[in-house]
Amino acid sequence: MKKITFAFFALSAFQFGYSQSDCSSALPIAPGITSVATLTGTAPTNICDGDVPATAGAWYSYTAATAGLISVSSDLPANAGGDTNLMVYSGTCGALICEAFQDDVDLDGANYLSTVEFLATAGVTYYIAWDDRWEAVAFTFELVFDTPTCADAAPYAQNFSDNGEFLFCYTTEDVDADGLSWITQQNLDLDGDGTNETFATNGNSAVGPKNDWLFSPGFTLTGGIAYQVLSRFNTIGATSPNTASLEAFMTDAPSSSASTQIPLFSQTGITTQGAFETLESMAYENINIFTPATSGTYHIAYRSFGAGASGFILLFDSNIDFSLSVAEVDTTIFKHYYDNVTDVLTLTSSDRAFDHIQIYNIMGQEILKNNLSQTTESVNLSGIQDGIYFANIALAGRLKTIRFLKQ
Repeated sequence: MKKITFAFFALSAFQFGYSQSDCSSALPIAPGITSVATLTGTAPTNICDGDVPATAGAWYSYTAATAGLISVSSDLPANAGGDTNLMVYSGTCGALICEAFQDDVDLDGANYLSTVEFLATAGVTYYIAWDDRWEAVAFTFELVFDTPTCADAAPYAQNFSDNGEFLFCYTTEDVDADGLSWITQQNLDLDGDGTNETFATNGNSAVGPKNDWLFSPGFTLTGGIAYQVLSRFNTIGATSPNTASLEAFMTDAPSSSASTQIPLFSQTGITTQGAFETLESMAYENINIFTPATSGTYHIAYRSFGAGASGFILLFDSNIDFSLSVAEVDTTIFKHYYDNVTDVLTLTSSDRAFDHIQIYNIMGQEILKNNLSQTTESVNLSGIQDGIYFANIALAGRLKTIRFLKQ
């Protein structure tokens, strides 16, 4: 990712704001660190989170020169122990539109500072408003403008750990118009190990049938070449059983009305697999082969549907890679053997050299990646823990997936 931000080491490097008593006098700022004096200006009246209005505020503005991603954060070491409240608007001062807001970064972790991230449109002015709902003391905040680079070719593995990439590169459609669509989740520890799991999830519609679409960035694929699409997902929170549903397509545009929609899978009546702490490790896994008829740009599209209040779909992984075609399987004698004494995985191919190997754990995390070049290869696995693993093994640009137990 390309980021426009700055490092500051002297007092003169900070931006100070004094003329920011209300929206109309919001102080224009650039990417970097801004120092906020004691909050004495006018408090915002358009309260994005519906809470009680504060009594004072401080206003700043930023105009995006190009489309990109903006993050605004008071979660800085200098503010440790502080308590801020943040709202960001577009529109005009007479008709403000909420773009993003946050009170606490982590209420359970006692981090009461604020961070938001949102898409910016070229030429639009955004108003950044801090209020004194909890504290009126001076603090600093950072604005970062980012233009992420979106993937455009296979192989590609997505585990939704980067919210910025999701916002900038993925497209969502709230077809049911209930105001809830696909988002990412990065701050939920599903297994109690202290590390947050990451996934994309759709809103839990309370009324009407659910219909939410999620589109990957566009991948340039070659006609006649087989690609493997892997999807790992689970569900939680259904108020009645057998109502959550998910289907996937390859489309030629990031739109539910795309002219080309090739089905990958459709799974209805999905029920929760595993307990809360094993939602990811026990996730459903679908592996589908897609062979485009013509070369072009294609998107992986997911549609979450079902009755109202049908629960959340948790999409942990969405990967695309070259696939080992039926012809390749017929003409290539491929063997693998794991020796638990030497911790070596041996691969042999009768007529084709291996290209590379990628090893993933059952949570979809890449553990090892090695380039290969011979028809017989030995992969040392002594550096990884015992457990169940999946390996994507590439031969002549095609992919073979195996499952093995290391012990």
